[in-house]
Parts: sequence; C-alpha cells; structure tokens
Amino acid sequence: MFNIDGERLWASLMEMSEVGRLPNGGCRRLALSDEDRAARDLFVRWSTEAGAEIRYDCFGNIFAIRAGTEPDRPIILTGSHLDTQPSGGHFDGVFGVLAGVEILRAMNENNYRTNAPICVVNWTNEEGVRFAPGLTGSGGFAGRLKRETVLDLQATDGATFGAELRRIGYGGESLSGELGFGAYIEAHIEQGPVLESGGKSIGIVSGVQGVRWYDLRISGAGRHAGTTPMSARSDAFMAAAALTASLRTMGLSLSEEIRLTFGRIEVLPGSPNTIPGCVSASVDLRHPDETVLTCFEEAMSSIVDTIAAAENVSINWRRTMAVPAVAFDARCIQILEQATLDCGYEWENLTSGAMHDASSISFVTPTAMLFVPCRNGISHHESEWSEPEDLTRGCEVLAKAVMQLAA
Repeated sequence: MFNIDGERLWASLMEMSEVGRLPNGGCRRLALSDEDRAARDLFVRWSTEAGAEIRYDCFGNIFAIRAGTEPDRPIILTGSHLDTQPSGGHFDGVFGVLAGVEILRAMNENNYRTNAPICVVNWTNEEGVRFAPGLTGSGGFAGRLKRETVLDLQATDGATFGAELRRIGYGGESLSGELGFGAYIEAHIEQGPVLESGGKSIGIVSGVQGVRWYDLRISGAGRHAGTTPMSARSDAFMAAAALTASLRTMGLSLSEEIRLTFGRIEVLPGSPNTIPGCVSASVDLRHPDETVLTCFEEAMSSIVDTIAAAENVSINWRRTMAVPAVAFDARCIQILEQATLDCGYEWENLTSGAMHDASSISFVTPTAMLFVPCRNGISHHESEWSEPEDLTRGCEVLAKAVMQLAA
C-alpha cells in the first residue's frame, strides 16, 4: 500500500476552490458554465499528469482511467462531481473527485499497480441548479435518463444541455458497452451534524433516502390591491401560503422523518400594489420509505383540489424527478468497514439524507459511500467547511477500499 499526501490533497482542494470563487469565499460553478469548464480542465490536467487516460461520454461525464495489470477486469470506479450550488462551498462533491485524483497521484509516484483498472469520474450536473433534474450525468450513464431527453434539457438561462456541452468542449459519445465497472465507491462530506457531534472520523453509508421533485403553478387573477375586496380575490400567493402550510402538516402526520422543502418560489407580476396572479414553486420531498413518498403524493392531490376551490384559483402540479430509496451493496459496505478498521478510525453507520450520484450508479454496479465530518453539518452554503485531517482520513479509507476491490 502507499501513503496519501494530505497536504497535497488540501492544496488541490484550495486551488479548485479558486475556480468560480465568490466574494465571501464560497464557490459558484453551475453545470456546463465557463467555471465548470475551467474546473473540468483542471481535473483533466491533474489526472493526465497522474498517468490516467481521459475519456468522456455523451452526458459530459469525465473518466480518468489508470490501467491495471489485467485490462479485461471490470474497472473500479470512484469520484463525485465538480459543479456547485449558486453559493456553494469548497467540498461538496469536489472532495470525492479530488480524493480520487490523490489516489492516482500516490499510485503513480509509488509505481503501484492494481490488477483491475482504477477510474476517477466527474459526473455532470449533480446539483440540478442550472439544469433540472439533478444527477443528470450519473442518471444518464445508468440508463435512467434518455440521451435525447438530457441533451434537450433547457437551462434557467435558456441554453440547452447539448449546446452547452458542445460549447465547453466536453460532448463525447456514449460509452455504453465499452466500459464495464466492478464497483463504485463515492467519498463525500456528510452534509449533516452526526459525525461531528459523535466524534467519529468516518460515516459508512447504508443507503440514500428516496427523493421526489415537483413543480407547482398556481394561477389566479392579478388585480388592483386597493380596489379589489378580499372576498372577490383570486390571490395566487394566498393559495400558495395555504398549500405549503397544509402540505407541511400532512407530511409530518405521515412521518417525523419526512423532509419537505419549497426551495424556489416566484410571485408574478411582482408589484407591491398588484394582487399576485401567478405563483410558481418547487417542492423537494424526501424519505427513506417509498410507501411514505407515495402516500404523500396521493394526499397532495386531494389537498391541491381543496385549496384551489377555496381560494378560487387553479393549481397545476407535476412530478419532475423521482429517485428511489437505495440500499447500498453489502460487500462494498463490508470492505469500507474493514478499511476504516485497518486505518484505526471509528465509524458511524448512516443513511444519507441528500441525493448523490451513487444512488444512480447503484442500479448498474455494486456501490457504497463514505462520509467525512463537516463543521456544524453545514453544506450548500459558503461557510461549508471540513478540516484537512478529516479529509485525509477519508481519502486513506477510500484508497484502502478501492485497492481491495481492485486486488
């Protein structure tokens, strides 16, 4: 085995954080933007210098492959994503990619050969900010999204996925049938407070809770705010307020573990003296039990009809994404546990509350994840932070697990 260079890993994370850096210290690298292209270029350069062959597919996923002594063996895959939230931090996704690069570097400088090839991947558009839905690259690679559907996705700024992929120079051909993967291990910051509060170095993830996204559109009538009596209004915002409160109450009645978020709300026409005639909103629903998600969806339909009638508006809603709850591979989990034990670290078994590319890839190859602590559990924010020593420990465990799978 070889040693991980924690200082080099940290330096790479800090250099990557300069790409799309925000005034308050965070990062903004939306998928297929110029900043995303710069981050990809840096990943490709570092991986090539570490002896990897670079390939990318029709979804823009980048594969940095280091040959093994048995080239016909299934490839052992690790990685994550480089795109961020609009005001993201330095580590979400990026740690998983650059931990993989550090493993390539350490193998290369120690002339360490594995039997199976090793591959570090950067998945396209995990976050789903500029193009919805998220998990686009991993979902497409796993066959859960059609190529034509993905390439036609329209960004919030009007551009299409396919056109932007070509513009930044990362539109490849499908790798279906060309690359066979034996396992996928993704390293990630926890994005929650459990590891930090429990004093544990590593989280070993048993699975990912199910996620469903919806778009809501409430149509009322824009009228003068001063001349229209309350009883005569079709106020789209008041309907939205009643709907969001009712859905929250209903969701909690189903399960205290439910997660319900209205992350994007637009009110039109947006004038202080005009009754809102239209409200558009996004709904993010999560739970580890698919039955609970389905019960919520069925109850939402009834609540929508009731509030639309009471508020004299029309409400249209549609599901835009469904990621089933996932249980990770038992053998991969066992290998991660043994790797953590061999490194001398304590671990906690966790279920992920956040979506990850691993949830898509688990449908096509044995998959597991490991988490490292992050300060106060904060993520998707400029104050997101993980300590260098925690990231080094995570990379050490990842390296041992990957080497075991590639043996």
